[in-house]
Amino acid sequence: MRPVRTRRRALEALAKTKALVSVESKTRVEAHALSEAVLHQIHATWLALIRQAGDAHGLKPELIESLEDLNRQLTDRGLPSAEADALTRLANDRADWVYHFLERYRAICCPPEATQSTHPDAIPLNDQSEIEAIAQARYRPWVDALSDLVESYQTRFDES
Repeated sequence: MRPVRTRRRALEALAKTKALVSVESKTRVEAHALSEAVLHQIHATWLALIRQAGDAHGLKPELIESLEDLNRQLTDRGLPSAEADALTRLANDRADWVYHFLERYRAICCPPEATQSTHPDAIPLNDQSEIEAIAQARYRPWVDALSDLVESYQTRFDES
């Protein structure tokens, strides 16, 4: 991936995220599936932005799987990066949306196991309806903030 391709990937991922957050669901299962899809697409956009930052510093984006990977590769090569530092601050700041998004994403990817079920052949499920309602109300602001972040980074990359 060259910088143009990583830029396009970040913008495409953001467009998909915005499209998903606009979709209306009709059933509880659809709402649950949609909320997880939105989270995964926000993560895909976040990762695309991280990879774009790495690509701008000459790193191979396909070898960057996380912000930690980016920071490790930059450190190994002795490369300073204002973009990576800013992304790291966002991810570690408990007052920032990125921190809360990453916490929620980890909880969705590795949810606690339910151990009880009312039906012997059923897979036990935890009732997450209250949490889902709260989370869905947060997704739109997260997507809006992510959009602003991606756009500001595109400007930074254009200037460098």
